[in-house]
Amino acid sequence: MASYQQQGNDEQSTLDCHHETFHDVHSKTSVRDRRLFLQNMLVATTSSLGLSAASDAFEEAYPINLDFENNDTSRNLQTIRKERISVKRAKLNQSREDVLKNPLAFRTKTDVLGAVTWSGALWLLSGSRSNPLVRPLANALYDTNTKKGAWVKDRNEGLFAPFPLAFSILMGIVFLLLGVFVDRALLLVADGESSTVLQLAGVSLIGGASLELGRVASGEKMKTRQDSERDDTLAQEFEEFASKKLIIGQGGSVHRSEVIKSFRRYFAKYRVENDDYPLNDLEIEQLLREWNRKMGNLESMSSSGFIKNIKINTEAEIKI
Repeated sequence: MASYQQQGNDEQSTLDCHHETFHDVHSKTSVRDRRLFLQNMLVATTSSLGLSAASDAFEEAYPINLDFENNDTSRNLQTIRKERISVKRAKLNQSREDVLKNPLAFRTKTDVLGAVTWSGALWLLSGSRSNPLVRPLANALYDTNTKKGAWVKDRNEGLFAPFPLAFSILMGIVFLLLGVFVDRALLLVADGESSTVLQLAGVSLIGGASLELGRVASGEKMKTRQDSERDDTLAQEFEEFASKKLIIGQGGSVHRSEVIKSFRRYFAKYRVENDDYPLNDLEIEQLLREWNRKMGNLESMSSSGFIKNIKINTEAEIKI
């Protein structure tokens, strides 16, 4: 009786195992069907969105099958790499030979863009309108005693004066030729690698623009005759003010704001801001610093704005 019961249990276990196996197979089949369904949906969606071109480009750049045609085992990745290097080297040699044969020939847009970029970079790096080529060319072409050459006289005296239109065109041509020369020379050095020369020109242009902004911000650009005459007038007026209202060498201290207020009270035309006599507080402070340095005072202006060994003469009369 026990043997029959044991046999029945074994048959039931076998049936359970078959049921579980069938269930696992069915589950795996269902998962695989769902994956295929989702994959087909994704392909259909990307095709409808027009992304097939991008996927085709990816497959062309990175093919799934890396086997060569007709199972050609003579070609491998090293052979392909050597072929590509030889082709690139041949192009560079041809470009270098073309530059040697005809240096002024512009074969591609990159050559034209490189020459123009170098022209702008040289213009900015040399000081733009204050570059060292301006005065020699201007003195050779203009007479400083004539009306047309009056701007050259200002340039010779270290002042800034705008260019006439004709001279501006001439400077543009000169720097364009310089840009072509530098571009061609670097192409020979770089073995005809025009893209590298163009990148170097772009970096030089950015550097020249940074230098030009620095010159403007620091006040290194030349002043016009009008600005120079105004600075001379302000310096003379501050000398007059200081001789009457400032006492140096008798101790004490004064704040820059007190000097600025006193200077504006002394000259009626500067008491209020106006367009006829424009003057800001920073300019008066600069005049004070220069006067203090000129008088040989060992005490400079502190970070808080005080100057020792100087005080205001409160008994001096105010100029009307």
